[in-house]
Amino acid sequence: MCLAVGATLNLAEALIGRVVGQSGSVAGNLDAWAARPTLATVGLVAGTVAVPFLLLGLVAMAQLVRPRMPRLGTTAMVLAYVGGLGFLGIHAVSIVDHAAVDQPDRDAMVALLESAQSSSLALLILLPFLLGMAGSVLLTSIGYLRTRVVPVWIPVVLVLFLLLDFGPFSTGPIDPHWLFVAASVGLAVVVAQRTDQQWWTGRTPGDATS
Repeated sequence: MCLAVGATLNLAEALIGRVVGQSGSVAGNLDAWAARPTLATVGLVAGTVAVPFLLLGLVAMAQLVRPRMPRLGTTAMVLAYVGGLGFLGIHAVSIVDHAAVDQPDRDAMVALLESAQSSSLALLILLPFLLGMAGSVLLTSIGYLRTRVVPVWIPVVLVLFLLLDFGPFSTGPIDPHWLFVAASVGLAVVVAQRTDQQWWTGRTPGDATS
């Protein structure tokens, strides 16, 4: 359930970003946020609130695999924590960027933010997010495909989401986060059909109990 909530909030942030007109440049983002400040703030709040839900959800995802593939499941859990911290850092940077909208010297703020984001220190936030979040989802998806503890369409959709969201592919008007939401809801349904013991031990309802 945490994953579905986090994925939905993350999707809301992405969709609001499209509506607001966020771009890949600092100056473009500041102009877009200045034009629609309330909507931009809602998107930023939604994305920030999503982080703890995503973190808990990714850890719960990996737990389904860990009893059958301990090393892979544990690694996916560790990466989820690392990715969650990185994602929180990215939103902290976005909050600072958003605060720059009200600064009188826009050009100076743009130059400062661009310099900070292009520095090597920025990698301390970006790399944990990319390697942690994407790595956790990828490893868990591999575990799902090998153990079949969930329907096969769920890991397939998750891998497709990773390719479209993190890869160099143009998705046009369709946001790939819809795929993540679909897989998250599917996982929530699967987990809801199991007891706590079945989730913790990685058993499916059809497994024989000793």
